[in-house]
Amino acid sequence: MNKFARPVAALGALIGFFGLALQYWLLYADMSAQGASFFEITWRYFVWFTLLTNTFVTLVMARAAWKPESLNRLNAPRVELMAVTSILFVCIVYNVLLAPLWSPQGWQKVADVTVHDVVPIIFAIFWFLRPHGTLTWRDAAFAALWPLAYAVYGLTRGLFDQFYPYFFMDPTTLSYRQIAVNLVGLVAAFMIGALLLLGISRALAGRKP
Repeated sequence: MNKFARPVAALGALIGFFGLALQYWLLYADMSAQGASFFEITWRYFVWFTLLTNTFVTLVMARAAWKPESLNRLNAPRVELMAVTSILFVCIVYNVLLAPLWSPQGWQKVADVTVHDVVPIIFAIFWFLRPHGTLTWRDAAFAALWPLAYAVYGLTRGLFDQFYPYFFMDPTTLSYRQIAVNLVGLVAAFMIGALLLLGISRALAGRKP
C-alpha cells in the first residue's frame, strides 16, 4: 500500500466536499431568489452527472482515508476503476464540449474549476497510488454501468420536470434516435477510456515497490 495514498485521499475528500458544498450554496442562492423551495433546489442539484460523479469519487476518497487498507465496497478495485473513469470523463467532456458554452465568474468559477478540474486530477493521482493488478476487461464493462445508469436516471427525471441538463440528451430539441446515437458514442468513449486505464493499471502492477 503506497504511503501517500491516504493523505492524497484525505485531501481529495476535503476538496471534494468543499466543491460540492459550494456548488449547492450557489445553486441555493440562485434558485431560492426565484422562489424555489429546498426540495426543488435539492432535486435540481442532483440532476447533474458532474455533481453525482463528484459525490461518488469524494465518498470513495473519504472511505480510503478512513480505511486505507480496505479493498472492498467503495474501495474495491473495480469500483475505483469506475470512479476514475467517470471523473476523468467529467473533466474531458466538460472542457471539450461544455466549457466553451459559458464563462462563470467569481465563486461560480471556483466551484466550476474544483468539480471539473481539481477533483479529477486529485482522484487520478489517488488512483495511481492505489494497489493494482487484479482488474480484468469485465471490470471495464462494469465501469460503463455508471454512465448507462445516469442516462436512464436523467431521461426518466426529465419526464417529470422537463429539465435536461445536457444538450446531447435533451428530447425537447433532439429525437430519441439521435439521443440514442449520442449515448452510444459516449458510452463507447467511456469504455475505451476504461480499457486504457485498465492497461495502465496492469502496467502499474508490474512496477517495483
